Amino acid sequence: MAVAMLAAGLVVGSIGGGAIGAALASQHKTAATTSTSTVGAGVAAPAPAPGSYAAIYQQTAPGVVMISTAIARGGARSFSQAEGSGIVVDKQGDILTNAHVVSGATQIQVTFSDGHTATGQVKGVDQSADLAVVKVSVSADQLHPLAIGNSDTLQVGDTALAIGAPFGLAGSFTAGIVSGLNRSTTAPNNRALTGMIQTDAPINPGNSGGALLDGQGQLIGINDSIQSPVEGNVGVGFAIPINRAESMLPSLEKGIAIEHPWLGISGQTLTATTAGQLGLSEKSGVLVVDVVPNGPSAKAGLQADGQPSANDDVITAIDGHPITAIEQLTQYLDTKKVGDRVTLSVTRNGRHISVGVTLGNFQAQPSATP
Repeated sequence: MAVAMLAAGLVVGSIGGGAIGAALASQHKTAATTSTSTVGAGVAAPAPAPGSYAAIYQQTAPGVVMISTAIARGGARSFSQAEGSGIVVDKQGDILTNAHVVSGATQIQVTFSDGHTATGQVKGVDQSADLAVVKVSVSADQLHPLAIGNSDTLQVGDTALAIGAPFGLAGSFTAGIVSGLNRSTTAPNNRALTGMIQTDAPINPGNSGGALLDGQGQLIGINDSIQSPVEGNVGVGFAIPINRAESMLPSLEKGIAIEHPWLGISGQTLTATTAGQLGLSEKSGVLVVDVVPNGPSAKAGLQADGQPSANDDVITAIDGHPITAIEQLTQYLDTKKVGDRVTLSVTRNGRHISVGVTLGNFQAQPSATP
């Protein structure tokens, strides 16, 4: 019986869209510009129609960069190369990307849409949110921040446009829709990433850290990963909502560590079938399979056997909010802060009890835990 770790839905087969070679596993306002280009023998191409995909691309492509990194492997003279994408967020040279794009990088090169390059320096990284900020020193007129949208208002079926560097092909543009909301994946350190945007806009390795735009060309997400058995696009990509990233930007730009609330457990969504097999009286909730030693829940007295059993605690509510799935628990925790105290409604050996837990700061574990 497989145990889905309490990662708000650990994604099997999910690969990061951001790094080639080194990390192929597991991803302000600017004025619109109109210009003409020549095609064929001196024939001028017409300016794109306002609001068209072509117009949106011309407007936003300068705000998306390609990030190339060198990563030392086993010695000072041994390096591997990785490529991902990034998003210009201000005129001060701050580039937003995924943490896994720059993880372990000893050298970073940022390539702009006009071909100019600059050396990048990591200013802040949050592995738990899979976000990072890279700083470049270039003139302000070379920086074209993207207009920020509102990811909280997205609906399934909305237009979704992706710009990035899949397989190192800088400036690639793909189109699709928002195909799902509130999806769950995992960060590089195995922490749950909840509330993710799902899109069928083609995303491949190298797109990580790049822009997901709405139909007006506004930034709504940071492309993060894909779910695929073939390490290529099969129409299921995930992006970090821009509203979440924007709230973390000030800390990332200053290199300030960001804390994430943590219960310190792993478990699985309890189904009626599993409850019947284990002989549990509760038919739904979160089955606590393991408790991290010395973690917040261990200190509060939560109990688990280390594998699914009838002795495991079952969480049925948190602060009075009913819990029937892992995703509900992790999403609620994302609304809290480290040091907050929550009350868990727990069924233990058929008895209903309350357990108070003071949330700790997330600590990476071999398996994902909320």
